[in-house]
Amino acid sequence: MYQSLLLASIASSAVLNYCWTAEAFSHYMQLQNNHQWNNIVQQSSCGVHHNDRRSCRLMQKSSSSALHAEKNNNNASPGVSSSIPSGENYSTLTLLEHMHLLNTNVNKQSTISNDTTNNNKSEMIDFFTNILGFGMDPKSVDSLLSNKGVVFVNAGPSQMHLNDDEEYCQKLDELRQQHKLKTLSGGNGDKQVFEVGLRYANLEELKTKLANCGDYCSYDIASLGDGREIIRITDVYDRVFVAREVMESNDDGDNQQDEPTISSICQQKVICNSEEQDDIPAEIVEQYALPTSQTACRGMDFIEFFVYVTKEDSGKTVEKIARFYDFFFDATTSVVNDGKSDIAIIAFGKIDDSGRAEQSMLFREVVVDDPQCHQAVHNDDLGTGHHIAIYVGNCDEDFEVAASNCVDGGLLWVNPQFEDKVLDVDSAMECKQFRFKNIVDIETGETLYALEHEIRSISHPLFPGN
Repeated sequence: MYQSLLLASIASSAVLNYCWTAEAFSHYMQLQNNHQWNNIVQQSSCGVHHNDRRSCRLMQKSSSSALHAEKNNNNASPGVSSSIPSGENYSTLTLLEHMHLLNTNVNKQSTISNDTTNNNKSEMIDFFTNILGFGMDPKSVDSLLSNKGVVFVNAGPSQMHLNDDEEYCQKLDELRQQHKLKTLSGGNGDKQVFEVGLRYANLEELKTKLANCGDYCSYDIASLGDGREIIRITDVYDRVFVAREVMESNDDGDNQQDEPTISSICQQKVICNSEEQDDIPAEIVEQYALPTSQTACRGMDFIEFFVYVTKEDSGKTVEKIARFYDFFFDATTSVVNDGKSDIAIIAFGKIDDSGRAEQSMLFREVVVDDPQCHQAVHNDDLGTGHHIAIYVGNCDEDFEVAASNCVDGGLLWVNPQFEDKVLDVDSAMECKQFRFKNIVDIETGETLYALEHEIRSISHPLFPGN
């Protein structure tokens, strides 16, 4: 199946070209100066947009649309914002919208404080809202009142899902022990699974909160080669969040009114005092309301996943991962080496003239003796525990193309933990979403990396641009 799909695409894409997304991964490249960065760029095997290919493998699904074809914004589906842009300066992957995290007893954990009046507060919720600067989503009210269920915390266009399903976590831990895995699902264990990059207009407020965070987390501050700082924050589950300052102009579309950033269009709702909150209990408003809808954290900048490989496979796996996203989604991708390891970079949102993308998903190779011992725990019944949600294209037609590609590739998968059951294009169009778990080698079908993806249309009712 994979080989036949690959052969069908050769006519339109004989050579895979990549596009740079340097801004998204500059957090871990502590460069001495810009000259060093330029050398890394020049040494790469690529560095140009691949948007001019207009992949016919996508066009064959629909004569009027392809994920990366130029479209008039008026073609957006009824009831969907027509302001979501597309074209050569945008990736077909519109928004890296949320990450679902497992936090055993997120609602039941008491705070560090011994104040008995706050014994129902959650340490993990406090970490996101009071330390990292997320806002509380109004959808979380029922979970907050009942002390169970998923809690949604928001920052700009981004969202984190904090899941406290203790039974689910226990099953994943048993699976990890059964296979003698050395990584936790979402946590570090002996080896790291992922890091989440967060963007801020200014890091000073975050520094102040971290200095008084007690046992909520640990952190360290480092300087980048361009004079900016980054803060690496490790939570009680050993997950790492990388905070860095970004220019406010990034959220304004680089002052180009005709080419706005996706972040300037899409904003999640938060409980705040500047809007009517009549339908939200007073105690929830008192505890979680922000002064305005603007959160201190501006959103997710990137998610970096660590791909464990043998020395023999070093340099090969992330190349195949980049080809996967290019093949099934016609996404803008890069493969680079930062002097430490090879990295696949998957671009989201607007891409500026220098090749910088609004958001990126990164896959970094880490050489180990036995990669199987360090993979993220997963199986078909439980998934990977953590998952990501991605919005594609700027209309339902784009989503249908993506769904058709993934169905033809045999990718679709149902997570029994959730209600949506999507295995074909029709049900994907009805639900406005589908899931898959395995990133595969497009030539062999071999699983390269397990990561649950929730792929959504921008006409999905939860799209933050609606």
